Amino acid sequence: MAKSFKQWLEEGEELYNEALKEYQHLEEQLEQLEQKLAEKKEELDQIARVIGKPPVESRRRAGVQVVEAAAPGSIPASRNTIAKALTGRGLGG
Repeated sequence: MAKSFKQWLEEGEELYNEALKEYQHLEEQLEQLEQKLAEKKEELDQIARVIGKPPVESRRRAGVQVVEAAAPGSIPASRNTIAKALTGRGLGG
């Protein structure tokens, strides 16, 4: 039996909520790792000062940035295009 539009939307909501939880969890982990990294760098720099070595230089860029951009040639996800995709009418019709 084919799914109704309402069922498709409910399934989409579930997928969105699961993905959002995962995203938030990863974001939290990233913040914790950045804090640990900063603490470890400070520890290394303190030791370096005592033994006469230069401070540790970070090989990573300052901060991590999530870049949100549409793929080249992609179609904006408007309500209309989403509805067409969910109903199987495609984007050309």
